[in-house]
Amino acid sequence: MNLTYPCVAALEKGAMFENEDHRFRFSELMSCYSGSPFFSRGLCKCMYLSAWDDEHFLILLDMLNDMTLSKSRSTQEMSDNGTMMADAAEGYERLVIQMSDAFLHNREFTIPDVDIPEPGLRILQQGLEAAKIIDSIFEKALGQS
Repeated sequence: MNLTYPCVAALEKGAMFENEDHRFRFSELMSCYSGSPFFSRGLCKCMYLSAWDDEHFLILLDMLNDMTLSKSRSTQEMSDNGTMMADAAEGYERLVIQMSDAFLHNREFTIPDVDIPEPGLRILQQGLEAAKIIDSIFEKALGQS
């Protein structure tokens, strides 16, 4: 089932996209990879986070292309890479990567009670709100199957 339109529409309705570029990058990732064997609700949430800017979009795009070429059936390779990236990251970047990993493993993520500068705090807060919307889209889609 193609969840590109329902996810984009619901996130737009919730005002979750920072700008048109964010929406476009997310939509492109969904269009290209939502039919892949490794696609999941958690990956969809990671797509939202990575679409925030060009740098992270390109990192995820490269990873998804590699996973497609190697015929991956899970996001384990992505999770392993994320762990290495988190170890090397600093500040809120580390938290965003940890949030992504929690999404991939269907675990809860709570923003720690520490001083997080903008734009990091906004990305983390929006990521949690978008995750709720994405969960609702997946639940509706699974209920209609």
